[in-house]
Amino acid sequence: MVRRYHIQGTNDFLVWAVVLLALGLWCVKDGWFPSSATLEKHPHAVEIKAGQPGMIKDVFVKRGELIRAEQPIVRITLTETNGEQLLKAPLQGEIAGVLAEKNATVGRDQIVATMTPEDTFYTFNHSLAVLSLLGALVCVVIHFMVR
Repeated sequence: MVRRYHIQGTNDFLVWAVVLLALGLWCVKDGWFPSSATLEKHPHAVEIKAGQPGMIKDVFVKRGELIRAEQPIVRITLTETNGEQLLKAPLQGEIAGVLAEKNATVGRDQIVATMTPEDTFYTFNHSLAVLSLLGALVCVVIHFMVR
């Protein structure tokens, strides 16, 4: 004699699919379409500017070099006060470009170098978005196969 079991199914996989879909969409929004507040907190590029006009005395970095926070980038001899200004890296990252050469003159707020911060925020959001959306798809498929 064949036994028949009458077990009520659950919606657990459907609930997990909705949760993973919401998490995936949130990560897509933050990773690929960040708000202005997110861009301020996690910039794609940082510009290092001269505070006052002067002449570049030393350039301590070159393009592609990995630097740590507070590492000197450029030393400027100021024309107005005959003092010196040492520009340091605000964050850890990689120098994307050095726009100034030794003995070149720079103006106030002129960009001297650019750098890309070493930040894992966007990489994390991209990978979490892909995994969450794949997990949501798998949960939906399981939910409909079991029912």
